[in-house]
Amino acid sequence: MDVAKDLKDGATKETSGVHQFTGNLEAVLTCGNNGDCHLLDIVLNIVGALVMVSDINGSIVRFNKTCETTTDYSFEELKGKCIWECLLRNEDVEQFKVDFAKIIEGHYPLSFENILLGKKGQQRLIAWSNTALLNEQSGQIEYVVMTGIDITERKIAEQRLQYLAHFDSLTDLPNRTLFYDRLSHTLGHSRRYNQMFALLFLDLDGFKHINDTLGHDMGDLLLKKIAKKLPDCVRDTDTVAHVGGDEFVVILPFIKKVQDAAMVAEKIIETISEPFSLDGHECFAGASIGISIYPSDGDDIDTLLKNSDIAMYQAKDKGRNNYQFFNSDMNVKALRRLKLENNLRKALERNEFVLYYQPKINLATGKICAAEALIRWINPQHGVISPVEFIPLAEETGLIIPIGEWVLRTACMESIAWQKAGYPPIVIAVNLSAKQFNSENLMKTIEDILDETQLTPELLELELTESIVMGDAEKAIKVLRNVRDKGIHVAIDDFGMGYSSLSYLKRFPICRLKIDRSFVRDITTDPDDEAISRAIIAMSHSLKLDVTAEGVETLEQLEFLRALKCDEAQGFLFSKPLPSKEFLEFLDNFTIF
Repeated sequence: MDVAKDLKDGATKETSGVHQFTGNLEAVLTCGNNGDCHLLDIVLNIVGALVMVSDINGSIVRFNKTCETTTDYSFEELKGKCIWECLLRNEDVEQFKVDFAKIIEGHYPLSFENILLGKKGQQRLIAWSNTALLNEQSGQIEYVVMTGIDITERKIAEQRLQYLAHFDSLTDLPNRTLFYDRLSHTLGHSRRYNQMFALLFLDLDGFKHINDTLGHDMGDLLLKKIAKKLPDCVRDTDTVAHVGGDEFVVILPFIKKVQDAAMVAEKIIETISEPFSLDGHECFAGASIGISIYPSDGDDIDTLLKNSDIAMYQAKDKGRNNYQFFNSDMNVKALRRLKLENNLRKALERNEFVLYYQPKINLATGKICAAEALIRWINPQHGVISPVEFIPLAEETGLIIPIGEWVLRTACMESIAWQKAGYPPIVIAVNLSAKQFNSENLMKTIEDILDETQLTPELLELELTESIVMGDAEKAIKVLRNVRDKGIHVAIDDFGMGYSSLSYLKRFPICRLKIDRSFVRDITTDPDDEAISRAIIAMSHSLKLDVTAEGVETLEQLEFLRALKCDEAQGFLFSKPLPSKEFLEFLDNFTIF
């Protein structure tokens, strides 16, 4: 048998997807491995594509090296076997038979994709280009030639890109793009059928603290764990999306009453409030949720999103870890908040901040022993703005760092100015925020200000809340030791309102505890407040710490605290916070209590 001659003498021409062959086609295709098909083997095996030839019954007559590599089958193993009995998944057989029949009939299209099943069960997606070979002498189609390209990796990459376009890679939840698409669909459907739906905007409470103390990897792990739990709080028809950072949104379509949204919000808060284990660390988070309802809270996507966001901030203002429904009054507050934030960014350069000072009285001597510096914001448009309103804004925007530095510098400068004016030196107490305390530049900032103002370190006291020092107690101890080594005093403010561990409290290099005003208010009438205050004073003295009582407003409270051996007191009984000039006048006219 001369295969070369058969190839040379033979010729093909295409007719409607069927190739006619005028040579000895059987000799070319079925010669096997008897040595006479060396040229054909070379041609087939140097082709990078899969080449498989079968008869009209699907029995394999040729199978090139690329096919062998792809399937792990040798040609000898498959020779004469039917394609759909050995190389296809059961679920693909019927469709393949349909396509195969079309090839034989010469109908277009002659290309398709299917899964090729390998010897070890591996599956590869192949894009086939096919044709039928007709024997011109007999006028019959005798063979089908299938040429394929493995597109598995390409298809996986395409699917991955498609997935990433619509899903968040960290949490596997729908991303912002898919969220907007589903929200648009829900809005259109609700308009058409006059149905109500809810939009929940969720922001995690405490996430930044976990991120800052345990690192971004632990923060990401927390997001993953929360993202895994959230879908269990809603129906299959609802959408939970991660739209960035620690923010999630939930679409609740087709709700019958507003309370349905409240029930979901409560379930989410309860779920997120459970402790999370992050690489051995037990952590707690919370969620502030704002809810807007279509159509009462908005008739378009932007309005509904804006209003749910406003309601979320209202939830944070009400103590966090709760939910709030949007109402029109919130718009007024939100606009004021936005204006305040814009003005706050310019307040420093416009010199709109001033310091007020509230005296502290030594209860043993009745003399003024210190003063707490308290910031006030006097804005031309809004007048005097309470710290309760603008300090949280400063914290959120990061402006608390430059504002806090201004407070520290100004307090030290004014203290020096008083001394130069002939007033006796007194300790100035300055509050530090969490962001300031956790700043890497804290010590340098303090040292620079003391050098710049020439204030004696012993005349400066820094006040921190329990929650600040207990956030990362070990780190706090190191920072506080550095502060103490400079000669600066440290006080724990609002003591009794946090969760100080006594084992840590005795290790903190502090000099003073301040009893929160909530215990002082009813100290003469409430046995519990009396007992708490008595215990704080006794414990402090046993740890060689002084005690300052805040919010003293009556003589009865003062005498009660004196009887308990409290060291210092401050409050409206002595003086409200005063600007510098009035504070100096107070010093001039003060009589011993």
